[in-house]
Amino acid sequence: MTKASAPSEVSPRNAKMRTDSAIANTGKVGDEAKQKRGYGLSPKLFVRVLRIAARIPNWLWHPLVRFASWIAYKRQYRAVRQWALNAEVMLGRPPTAAEVQAGVLSWFKNMIGSVQLGKYTAEQNLKRVTVEMSGYEAFHTAWQNGGVVVTLPHMGDWDLAGAWVCAKGIPVSAVVERLPDEEFAFYSVIRRSVGMTIYPHQDPRAFERLCTDLKNGSVVALVADRDLSRRGVPVIWHTASGVKEVTMPPGPVLLARRTGAAIFVAISTFVDYQMQLKFIGPIETEHGSNGLRATCQQIADIFCENVSQNPIDWHLMQRFFPGVVAEPRAAK
Repeated sequence: MTKASAPSEVSPRNAKMRTDSAIANTGKVGDEAKQKRGYGLSPKLFVRVLRIAARIPNWLWHPLVRFASWIAYKRQYRAVRQWALNAEVMLGRPPTAAEVQAGVLSWFKNMIGSVQLGKYTAEQNLKRVTVEMSGYEAFHTAWQNGGVVVTLPHMGDWDLAGAWVCAKGIPVSAVVERLPDEEFAFYSVIRRSVGMTIYPHQDPRAFERLCTDLKNGSVVALVADRDLSRRGVPVIWHTASGVKEVTMPPGPVLLARRTGAAIFVAISTFVDYQMQLKFIGPIETEHGSNGLRATCQQIADIFCENVSQNPIDWHLMQRFFPGVVAEPRAAK
C-alpha cells in the first residue's frame, strides 16, 4: 500500500474541514430520521424496550425475530419496500417474497445482535464469528506495521465484527450515528463493554481523536457505504441493473491519507445465526488531484461486488440509488 499524507488537491484548512465533515457524515442520520426512531415510543421508553430485548434468551428471540420479519413483510412497511427496491437494483430483478423476508430477518439479526452484544464474553464472541484467515493475517500485519482504517458497508453485524477484533486484543475506535441521548448512552455502554472506543459523529474533535487513536495502535472502523450528506465523493456502482452513480463519504480515505494507515474493507454476512467475516486489502491509496476519488472508487467496487453476492445481508432500508424511492402510502 502507498502511504499518503493529506490530500494535495485541497488546502490544509479545507482538507481539515472536509475530513471533519466526512467523518461526521459517516454513519450519520439526519434530524428527520432521528425523530422517527423508536417506532413511535419516547426515547426513554424505547431504551426500556431495548433493555428487555437484551435479556431475551436465544431460544426465544430466534423464533420471535422470524415472526417479526414475516409481519414486517406482510404489512409492507415503507422501510421493507425500500429494501426491496434497493435489492432489485442489485439483483436486476424484483426479490422474491422469501428473499424479502430473509432480508428483513437479517436486519433483525443485526439489531438484536447489537442490543445483546454485552452479554457475551470475549471468548464467546470469538466463537460466534468465522473469519477468512488469509485476509485477517494481512489485516493483522498492517495493524502491527502502522495502523489500519477499516471501512464497512451496512452488512451483517458490524458491532459483532468490532467485538471480535477487540477479542483478538486489537483496540477499535468508531464513530456512530446521531441518536437520542438515552439511546446513544445505551449503545455506547454496550460497545465500550467489549472494548470499543466510541465517538458521536457530531463531536467536532472526532477526526483528530481518531488520528490519535490510530497512532496509539487502535483500528478505526467506519461504516461508509451510504452518504447522508449527499456531498460526498461521486462513485459508480456496477449493478445487475446497470451503472448507478452514487456518492460515498470520503472519511476513511481522508483519515488514512492523513495518518499513513492502511485501508481495509471488512465484509460480514450471516450463515444462519453464525457470522462470517472477511478482510479485503490493503487498498492502494492513490495520490494526485484524482487520488481521493480513485481510492473511494476502489472501495465502492468492493462494496458493490460483495453486496451483489449477498444482497440479503445488506441492511439498506433507506434511499440509496438516485430515483429509487419507496413512496409513502396514501392515508386510507
